Amino acid sequence: MNSRSVKVILFDVYGTLIKIFDKRTPFRQLIQIGTYQGRMPSPSDAAMLMGQPVSLLEASDLLGIRLTNADRKQLELDLQAEVESISPFADTLPALYDLKNRGYKLGLCSNLTLEYAEPVSRVLPPVFDAYVWSFDAGAIKPNPVIYAHACRQLRCLPGDVLMVGDTIGADVEGPRAFGMQALLLDRKQHLSSKSSLSSLLELCEMVERLV
Repeated sequence: MNSRSVKVILFDVYGTLIKIFDKRTPFRQLIQIGTYQGRMPSPSDAAMLMGQPVSLLEASDLLGIRLTNADRKQLELDLQAEVESISPFADTLPALYDLKNRGYKLGLCSNLTLEYAEPVSRVLPPVFDAYVWSFDAGAIKPNPVIYAHACRQLRCLPGDVLMVGDTIGADVEGPRAFGMQALLLDRKQHLSSKSSLSSLLELCEMVERLV
């Protein structure tokens, strides 16, 4: 990582800064209900649901999936349980404050649906210069459109940005192809690489050593 060129640190959200402690996967359940009705999942489903501001129930209409009242109620309960269970990882707040105090611009860049955006500001401090949601950008990572959207919001060049996230394609390969630097956050240490971190505090230590 060339720290001298980094002016902006762009974070993925879920799995990187925030954890869902009570996973119910309501959107996956919705897709499963569709398969029972003969609708096969499509590779474009994720981009369709996260690339525009649609709610869970609107998603069922968009995908042509019929829900009973019981289905609808259960999905809404599961969604509520998930968003109420989110919390930052233990290293998230110390790392964010440390990096902000060092003068870095901070941003968020996440593939998510409408209901998962609002809770972010509830559990994370107001230290971010940009919130880049896929449904606002009209594209999901690793589509370069969303990285370009982030650079416009942050008023920076791709080379100014370090992307940090837990997904190789969306948070490492995609950003690098766009001209950003990137590091994989591998909390479970499945990979051993100079381009991966085991914690956000390790990022802070790396920045401190390289300054």
